[in-house]
Amino acid sequence: MAAEPHVLQRDDLLRVALAAGFSTMTDRRLEDFRRDGLVPRPVRVGNDGRRPVWVYPPGSGRQLVQLLRWREHTKDVDVLRVVLWLEDFPLALDSVRASAIAVMDGLSYEVEQLLRTEASCQGLDPAGGQDAVVGTVAATMAAQRGKNALPRPVRVRASERAAGFAHLLRIFALGTQPDVTEDEAKTIEKVLGVSPGRRQRVEDAGPWLSGPASALVGAADFVSLPRMTEALAHATDTEWEEARASAAAFFLQLPVFTRAVAAMTCRENLAGLGGHAALDSEPLMAVLLIAFVLGAHRAGWSENVEDLTDSLARWPALVGEMKQVLDMPQHELDHNLAGHGPEMQARTRRIIQALLDGELDPGPRPVR
Repeated sequence: MAAEPHVLQRDDLLRVALAAGFSTMTDRRLEDFRRDGLVPRPVRVGNDGRRPVWVYPPGSGRQLVQLLRWREHTKDVDVLRVVLWLEDFPLALDSVRASAIAVMDGLSYEVEQLLRTEASCQGLDPAGGQDAVVGTVAATMAAQRGKNALPRPVRVRASERAAGFAHLLRIFALGTQPDVTEDEAKTIEKVLGVSPGRRQRVEDAGPWLSGPASALVGAADFVSLPRMTEALAHATDTEWEEARASAAAFFLQLPVFTRAVAAMTCRENLAGLGGHAALDSEPLMAVLLIAFVLGAHRAGWSENVEDLTDSLARWPALVGEMKQVLDMPQHELDHNLAGHGPEMQARTRRIIQALLDGELDPGPRPVR
């Protein structure tokens, strides 16, 4: 994005949006954004004759452009408020907390309504017949095909896939801890697509997925919708601020790392990381990740979260170094690559293409 004018007035903001490709940006829409607290309010600094002069704080242009980019993926004001806060824009924490809780409450309501509707279709009591209802919903989800179907990164038999989805609904949506065997827990890992993380490696690192698979069930204590909503509501302002960096790293840098690994190896789900590649294309994940980090801290997982945050912290600088290659003359690049083997040459060219395609840029990409 081009540099903003030093002093931003309303027309300057509209021009910044136009320069970024948002030709439909209007003064009326800007007013709506101000009302919703998604862009800063201007401050009166004097008069031009009798006309008052209002200016926006520095950074308002970048905030407006990011807001418009995220709005290509969602119009939900509550989600947008959390996303912008996670990107370190100046939004009031009280409003961000209220928005995050509202989003989580909405998700819980949708799950409740889904189960009630299915129970009604089966003639069951939503509470007493919950297992049967969950099983039917899971079987429907498992059988779906087409663009709205859930991903299938690892091959699983249809019956096992349905059973895995049923357990996931109980764990993550309802916050219960079903009694599963180790083999059933490993099937859940396959349904999630993370099972290759037990045997595949990224470069020299060891497998990241270790320990008993059945430990996943215990995660309901802090990653289920009910527990994450509680974490959002009960965390202090300090805990929210401390969690912001980790949630931002997971939301914006983990996908970049995953896409870089895919570009280097030509494997979309190496080590079971493929599910992370699109996190930054789904704004709702910003809410879920801040809730996850807060819940993990309260459950005593702070060290694990901090270790992953630290490992991701270097990625912005590393991608910046990679981008320097784009300014290199082609003959110089060819000369430098000539001293390396075919595998390294192919890997480098794939990374360059990923850079050109914007795959290694964090945050929202244009909706095509």
